[in-house]
Amino acid sequence: MTLIHKILYGLLLVVLIGPLHAEDRALLVGIDKYQQVSELRGSKQDVADMLQFIQSVWGYKPYQIRTLTDARATRQNILSAFERWLIRGTQSGDRVLFYFSGHGFYTKDYNGDESDGYDEALCPVETQGTRDTMILDDQINALVRRLNGRNVTVVIDACHSGTVTRSLARRSPNDTIKIPIFEPPKWTMTRGLSTRGLVESDGFVTTTQNVVAYTAVAPNQVALVDIEKPYRGVFTRRFIEAIQEKRADSNSDGKVSHAEVLGYVRRESQAYCNRNRHQCQAGLLSPQLETQPEMLAVDARTGKAPVTNNTAEQVTNVLPLTNQAKLEVKMLPGQRFRVGDTMKIQVRSEHDGYLLVFDINSTGNLTRLFPNKYSDMQEKYGLVKKGQTLTIPDPFYGFDFEAEGPLGKGLLVAVLIEDKLSKVRKLLPEEFEQLQSRKAQEMLQKLRQQLDYSLQQGNNKANRPVRWSIGVIEYEIISSPRGVRG
Repeated sequence: MTLIHKILYGLLLVVLIGPLHAEDRALLVGIDKYQQVSELRGSKQDVADMLQFIQSVWGYKPYQIRTLTDARATRQNILSAFERWLIRGTQSGDRVLFYFSGHGFYTKDYNGDESDGYDEALCPVETQGTRDTMILDDQINALVRRLNGRNVTVVIDACHSGTVTRSLARRSPNDTIKIPIFEPPKWTMTRGLSTRGLVESDGFVTTTQNVVAYTAVAPNQVALVDIEKPYRGVFTRRFIEAIQEKRADSNSDGKVSHAEVLGYVRRESQAYCNRNRHQCQAGLLSPQLETQPEMLAVDARTGKAPVTNNTAEQVTNVLPLTNQAKLEVKMLPGQRFRVGDTMKIQVRSEHDGYLLVFDINSTGNLTRLFPNKYSDMQEKYGLVKKGQTLTIPDPFYGFDFEAEGPLGKGLLVAVLIEDKLSKVRKLLPEEFEQLQSRKAQEMLQKLRQQLDYSLQQGNNKANRPVRWSIGVIEYEIISSPRGVRG
């Protein structure tokens, strides 16, 4: 073979099989036709939709993607593809995506790493509801940990627990509910809801620096198939349109942060249940996002962190404006102050709730103004009653808000929590006194992540997200006190 023939042969191999090392790798799994349990609709369509999406928006090439659907989506094939295609086929700095659409279930935890005593599980095509025929969250976690250094995205559109779905296992098969129909093990009959006030991060993937993991529902909810044809997952459809069509861009900056994606898919999933109550008998849907707080502001389209030039950008990138309570915020007597001037905060809401107030000054230092060490921490003092105006501080508080340097524009951020603060005490961060500017966004990210936790609703109801609204107002400190030069 001549040299020119060798070169041409080598180029032909590259065209046919792609480069020996792909910078990005994706594994997409979708199962409708199960062998032993109830069938589904829409999972193969989900894979087709994701295939188009990751190529057109995330830039994956066809040779970087593998799909496993129906009969090919066996437990062995999924685990083998994860090992050989995602782990061995990538190196540090590469992008990796694992997507699954199908049934999810649960099984008893034997290693003690689950706070509620149960492992979440994905159901391959041959699943029979036993541990050895499912893929447990522990196994997914072990595989993901071996992707250290890669930029990993995990998206799971499946039920990932059975807490509120035990009764579903005795109903006639429903191919729009992603929980398999088979006789559950005897121990499931005695399983009760966790007594935790806040659901902990018991999901498929442990939060690590390099992983962004979306799941369609909270740990004890059922994932659903959108009954609007063509059938596809309620979550997958909204996840794609949130990013691809930029529908989640709540601050209209042209970017779609992960925080904005989560807010959008939650709102739209709940709106779907409000329209289709017969399908959502187990309660509302609460999509989840597991990642490090600093990832919340990253653009889900490009993977790039935002460049924040002012405090307004810091807030809207991390805490997308969500204001279902129609929270109104005012600063009295105005929004321009001299050093030493006193200020009051006035809020009004169409929902009952409890108030948190933060200040970000012109240099980016973040302080929690209310509640504070001078105010009574009892809930009644921060209660905003529907349709009534609350002014802070009033004469009974015993403190004032006094303007101080640095000069320039700052931001007042008011958050209304519609659930009792005693149930969401974790939402009260530690004192934020005089943090460095680089810490302001970090603290907001942590607050947002805490706001995204779900609350227990009782023994027979699914979890739902904490209900919260945000109001933001810009102010300016324009000069030193009157009569003082500086």
